[in-house]
Amino acid sequence: MSRTYRRRGERFAYRWVLRELVIEPGFVRPVAIDRHSSEGRRAIARFHSDAEATLGGGVPHSFRRVFKRRQRMSNTREFLRWLADPSYDPVMNIRHRHSAHWAWW
Repeated sequence: MSRTYRRRGERFAYRWVLRELVIEPGFVRPVAIDRHSSEGRRAIARFHSDAEATLGGGVPHSFRRVFKRRQRMSNTREFLRWLADPSYDPVMNIRHRHSAHWAWW
């Protein structure tokens, strides 16, 4: 299922996207950007692209791949250690589908 089909009819709050923070001596001042200006359209396009990282977004594939491999290898090591010594009590790291997400944030 494509991403556009899943998000069909969804409304976005561009309040955070169309805001630029101006740093002045002593404080930070937010400045609103017009959504119809070229800068506003660019900010919205970046928000919808995969280049924008948000807290609600997913974990990068490279991190998930490394995380899962590390977890798999740890479990394999425990299993092989148990095979070599049956009296050893293995402690397996249970894989959960959100494990990498919890480790990322």
